[in-house]
Amino acid sequence: MPANQSAAAKHVLETLDMTVKGAHAYDRPDLAERLGTARRLLEAATVTVHVVGEFKQGKSSLINALLTAPVCPVDDDIATAVPTEIRYATELAASATFDSAPGSNGAGWTETIPAADIAAYVSEAGNPGNERRLRAVSVGIARQLLSTGLVLIDTPGVGGLGSVANASALSSLPQSHAVLFVTDASQELTAAELGFLRTVRELCPRVLLVVTKTDLYPEWARILDLDLGHLRRRAIDVEGIAVSSEIRSLAAKDADQELNAESGFPELVKRINDVLAGSERIAIDSTVTHLRSALDQMRVSATARRDALLHPENAADLVARLTEAKDKADALRERSSKWQLLLQDGFADIASDIDFDLRDRARKALHEAEAGIEDGDPAKNWEEFENWFRQRLAGEALENYALFVRRAKEVASTVGEHFELEESEIVTAREVHAPIELLESFTVDSAFVEKKAKGAGMAAFQKAYGGFLMFTMLTHMAALAIPAPFGLIPGLLMGRAGLRDEKKRQLEKRRSEAKQAVRRFVDEFQMQVGKDSRDAIRHVQRELRTAWTERVTELQRSAAAGLAAAQESAKTGENDVGARDRIEKDMASLDMLSARLDDLAAHLERTRTEPVGTGS
Repeated sequence: MPANQSAAAKHVLETLDMTVKGAHAYDRPDLAERLGTARRLLEAATVTVHVVGEFKQGKSSLINALLTAPVCPVDDDIATAVPTEIRYATELAASATFDSAPGSNGAGWTETIPAADIAAYVSEAGNPGNERRLRAVSVGIARQLLSTGLVLIDTPGVGGLGSVANASALSSLPQSHAVLFVTDASQELTAAELGFLRTVRELCPRVLLVVTKTDLYPEWARILDLDLGHLRRRAIDVEGIAVSSEIRSLAAKDADQELNAESGFPELVKRINDVLAGSERIAIDSTVTHLRSALDQMRVSATARRDALLHPENAADLVARLTEAKDKADALRERSSKWQLLLQDGFADIASDIDFDLRDRARKALHEAEAGIEDGDPAKNWEEFENWFRQRLAGEALENYALFVRRAKEVASTVGEHFELEESEIVTAREVHAPIELLESFTVDSAFVEKKAKGAGMAAFQKAYGGFLMFTMLTHMAALAIPAPFGLIPGLLMGRAGLRDEKKRQLEKRRSEAKQAVRRFVDEFQMQVGKDSRDAIRHVQRELRTAWTERVTELQRSAAAGLAAAQESAKTGENDVGARDRIEKDMASLDMLSARLDDLAAHLERTRTEPVGTGS
């Protein structure tokens, strides 16, 4: 539970506890279980903010300045190699999560590490190529900004935006509440950054552009305006802000509020607090929706019992209405129900579109790779080329994943519109991640790189010797008195031409083998990533179907309970004063709980634009 929980959240939890008691009293453990899930979501709510950007743009310095503590290692020769999570803790502490050894099928493990050794784990210098097989490092520190449940994630900068490590770290962005995209004021956003921002915007609902190092570049305001202009022209909805981590650090050291304001960080803290406020309110709204749904379903039975007791003359009409409601709920469960067909057809379209998009992206990447091979010698630049190609495919896999997330949300929204249940809007699917890690397991057969131009010297000698013999034989047959040494000249010329032809032949052979290796790599990419995407689509579809089926079951049970209550009360008759008193008390309790929710809704509406927390 966040250390600083708002009064609104506490109010909701108190109302939820009372509603759970009512659900048990009405013999509705299904409603109590759903409300228990809502409680856990509200209590354990954390607000995750990813800090992303190109290499050496000041991401780690930004986090350190934001928290006024040297949490993330920064230096000219230090680059973040694995994600670093920073969350609230009463005392400074750190832990590292390791992946199991390849092929072991283990779950990995987490162990405590000294806070002073963080750089040795998260940086490229201390952990080159992530040789420790680290998944992430978590740091806990006592800061007011973090006490509300905020978790900052410093993403890897090694390899740039398109790197496999970076794309893998960003595959969980759909579960993130906001993204701080960091770029410095030395230049405008690059084409790679703009393309990456578009993908990030599809994966996360809120993105903030943070331009750093304003103390080093006097033209930072113009750069920020140019960046925002580029984003507007590409219809990328992103807000912008400029900061200086160096000025913030100096202000913190001297407790200088004026200097702190100049750093731009108070505005950044305000934006983060807005995210915190919005996140808690989303959790509260979701919990309130669950509460209203549960109260409405309990009210069905209570209202039916009350109406049958107080107005027995209308019992027949009441039973007819409740029977109709039960039949409607039963119809929702049928396989031919419209929402099930929409869900099935929608995800079938997604599977087809995602597969086509992945193949199209792989085909374009392959054509670009083959063109690159034609322009160079694979034996000279293959390692650089292979790294580029892996990064390119990692970026394509991430964009394909962003398309899947967007389409899945569209289908869920479409189904929800036809589902006629308010809580369908808050049904969430399982967490899925872009299959970026798979690229690390793919191998490229690059044996041709080691092949030298064997035989080229012999081919040149044969050409030269043949030219020498031809010249001497012709002059001999023509009875020309030309000295034999002059025959060396055409021999050398022919030998040089032969050497050039042989090198060209072997270069074309290496290029052909390189293209074959790239095609095999792309085939493996399409097969493995495609399977992972299909599995994710099936899992999300299954989760949504199960969640909505559970709601239908609740409606069926509520309708059946209401019908049974009406029939039983009609038999009891209006003379049962005790039964009437009990039902009136039940109705009063339900009305009281609804009134608490109405009061809370009015309060939230009044404070809708007010952020929570300070933590500047």
